[in-house]
Amino acid sequence: MIKDIKIFFEDIFLDIKNKLFSSKYVLKGKCKKCGYCCKNILFSTKEGYVKDRALFEKMQKKYKCYRHFRISGIIKDEAHFRDGALTFECKFLSKNNKCLIYPIRPIYCRDYPNIMPELIYGGLKPLKECGYYFDINKKFSEYLE
Repeated sequence: MIKDIKIFFEDIFLDIKNKLFSSKYVLKGKCKKCGYCCKNILFSTKEGYVKDRALFEKMQKKYKCYRHFRISGIIKDEAHFRDGALTFECKFLSKNNKCLIYPIRPIYCRDYPNIMPELIYGGLKPLKECGYYFDINKKFSEYLE
């Protein structure tokens, strides 16, 4: 019961945060429940994307939230800055792509896809398989009126 209340307030907090701090963009669409976002995760540090297993193991020791994930692959795209980045998948994704801990899933998962204007300006988009997309909340002409 207490966990349900906590989850309820976390969801409200995230919704308010997204509305207050990302007024230029809105999230549209809906989840396709395919689990693709749970299998194709990138983590980054100040230096860039995590490209080293030893670094990820240090992150797991220092921060418990990274213990929910395992390395699933590596990006091979020499023409892109993500080349060599490790990809991660959630340990709690079932074989039928359902979250085994959905009611108590981490904040990282609850907040996906996060509307962060600075990342959107840099070209970040939800995964192409995702049912979500970002749209402009207000057209420039509307600001002029």
